[in-house]
Amino acid sequence: MEKIDELSGSARIRRAWFVLACVIFVSVIVVPAIYVVTYVFTDWGLVDLVLSDPEISGTIFDAVSNSFSIALVVTILDIIVGLPMAWTLVRKDFKGKKWLDTLLDMPLAFPTAVLGISVVMFWAVPAEGVSIPGLGLNLSPYTLLVLLHIIFTYPYMVRSLSGILEQIEPNYETAAMTLGASKWTAVRTITLPLFRAGLATGFILCFARSLSETGGTYIALSMMGVSNSFFTGPSYISWLKSEVKGDGSLYTSDEMMGAMTLISVVMIVLALLLLLIANRIIKRFKIPVKKVWPDLGRMVSRGALPRLKDFLTVAFLVLVVLVPSFYLFMYLTQPIPAMDYGTLMSSIGVSFLVAGLAVVADIILGVPMAMYIARHKGGKLAGALDSLVNIPLIIPTTALGFSLSLFWGGLGGGLDLVLVILGHISFTYPLVVRNLVGAIEEVDPAYEEVAMTLGAKPFQAFRKVLFPVIKSSVLAGAILAFTRSLGETGATLSISDSVNTVPIYITNLVESSNYTEAAMCSIVLIIVCFILVFGMKALTNRRLKRA
Repeated sequence: MEKIDELSGSARIRRAWFVLACVIFVSVIVVPAIYVVTYVFTDWGLVDLVLSDPEISGTIFDAVSNSFSIALVVTILDIIVGLPMAWTLVRKDFKGKKWLDTLLDMPLAFPTAVLGISVVMFWAVPAEGVSIPGLGLNLSPYTLLVLLHIIFTYPYMVRSLSGILEQIEPNYETAAMTLGASKWTAVRTITLPLFRAGLATGFILCFARSLSETGGTYIALSMMGVSNSFFTGPSYISWLKSEVKGDGSLYTSDEMMGAMTLISVVMIVLALLLLLIANRIIKRFKIPVKKVWPDLGRMVSRGALPRLKDFLTVAFLVLVVLVPSFYLFMYLTQPIPAMDYGTLMSSIGVSFLVAGLAVVADIILGVPMAMYIARHKGGKLAGALDSLVNIPLIIPTTALGFSLSLFWGGLGGGLDLVLVILGHISFTYPLVVRNLVGAIEEVDPAYEEVAMTLGAKPFQAFRKVLFPVIKSSVLAGAILAFTRSLGETGATLSISDSVNTVPIYITNLVESSNYTEAAMCSIVLIIVCFILVFGMKALTNRRLKRA
């Protein structure tokens, strides 16, 4: 440690370390993530082959249309129902608030492959062989996917809005109400216009998360028996991969390659363009504040309407988010089937290995990147890096995985596990960096400067001054990245057919109609994820109490 402290005193070595982090970031994360786009120019024949086939091209554009429209509908619904929940958590004090706050994060601990099983069991008429009765509603695949995607995007929206609301001083609303404004008018004209940053962040996170979802979507469509007729962009790539794996392809190898290339390129380009446009629109969007409508304001601020709003907010969380998520546990009422525990434990081990190595790489590479972005806010290079960090977050993970498989696939030599780890680093890296940038920006750099004027080397100042302050954010980012990696299906499946992580194992069980065994494996995985999520919360809360 002392040697590292001494080396950090050299400006040349610090610069070299940052340059190395940037080179690795660009060459290992950014370039491979968008590499598939180059195939449009270098292998246009494959794309042209698909475009000239009306059946394949029509399926591709229908799948892309489904993906973007589902993501948009889900994000709009998240905003509508997420805003009152964020307001309840931040602005109101009531008995059971901590429990409500904890319940909100529970869907994040569920891998989406698990949610796919549970949601179909609860809402829809599942495939033959599912013994647990649910509501049995005859929902369309589109409606079911909207309900599924809301579950794992809703917490992102609420947390984004809550973070901004916590920074908005409530005294302004109080002052307006003392001057005669109704509560609704004070909120609409003073507080909501300040929500734009949180709204933009929540929109991007929810839209990108829904757009990239693969595992839960593919399993839900499989259980409904429509996985070969109704597609989203990511599920179509997964279906094509399963066709190759099962040797039952309807298309030639060139048609398959062209189809996967075209749908990946279209989704990457459209996702980047639409989210860039949406970000700018939201930031420029202005809530009308000149008109007051006092009678309407008083009507919605008093009486039964506020209580009805609170009731519907909590009811939505319970009935639409939590109950469908936990419905899988109904399988515990059934006899436990004979299970292949050896394969299950092996797949859990592979998942932990991939997720653990990805998180370690994220932290090592992400800390210098986050420090530079936070400490050079407004600089051109910092701005460019800040934008580049978001690219893997926005790109659908199935398309990202396919792009990485094309970029690194030439290595060969049985390096599938290494390629999967590189893929998981790509889509988890932004989660760690985004957490660290926000935390470092809140710390006055003068503290580190004072430490260095007293003789501390730069690494010492980081280790003894900055790191203790941002430790909880490092933990939060690491656990978020770990659970995200642990539950990923699409990227893994796109990169390799031979790396058997837990979500891939569960997906294979569903495809072979072993629903009970898939459910039991899912419950084991849920328990593991809960231990990680709530262990992180306990560590963070303990640290905050000590502070």
